[in-house]
Amino acid sequence: MTQLSYSFQRAAWQRLKKNKGAMFGLVVISFSVLVALFAYFISPDPSPYANRIILEIGRQKPGHEQTFLKVKKEKEVSNPGLVSWLISGKEDKYYYVPIVGHETKKDSIIIQKFIDESVTERQAFPLSRLDLQQPIINKKFWLGTDTYGRDIMSRLIVGVRVSLSVGLITVIISLTIGLLLGSIAGYFRGRSDNIIMWFMNVIWSIPTLLLVFAITLVLGKGFWQVFIAVGLT
Repeated sequence: MTQLSYSFQRAAWQRLKKNKGAMFGLVVISFSVLVALFAYFISPDPSPYANRIILEIGRQKPGHEQTFLKVKKEKEVSNPGLVSWLISGKEDKYYYVPIVGHETKKDSIIIQKFIDESVTERQAFPLSRLDLQQPIINKKFWLGTDTYGRDIMSRLIVGVRVSLSVGLITVIISLTIGLLLGSIAGYFRGRSDNIIMWFMNVIWSIPTLLLVFAITLVLGKGFWQVFIAVGLT
């Protein structure tokens, strides 16, 4: 039996390898899964949901380079563990202040803060508030930034995880509900079957998008609410 099962698997794999479109899809899906698993390790912005907002550099074109001054946050941010970093990312310890020039004094650093293409603001920060190892850094935004100055490439990488998570969890939810209702309808039959089928027909008659909006309004906004809303529809 084991040998027969192995033969079927081998034959299926051989047929799959002959189908170039299927193999290409397999490579894309495998790559997407790896990106989703290690999203915060490879993302230029490892903050939760790649949500580092820098309004001054909003809507920059792909390939934009910007120099930043790293200023410590007033609230102490602890280093997450490896597993926590893998799952949720890590909070920024610093504010990233965009600059176009700087001058170092004895106990402070004076910068020209970038406000707009033609507007700068002179500011001073004590050295005690800076990252002493690397206070000035240069970052390149390969896909540009959005309206809020967030790195689009980082958002795209984390978005792969969100998209795959929505697909996986909603399938689990719909499969669980379907098996439960189907088992009840098949076991009791009669009136129970009719009621469940009537309920399903009513649900299917409602446009999916409107139903998702309605469920989201009831449950509130958030990723888990989206999972439930899509799973129920």
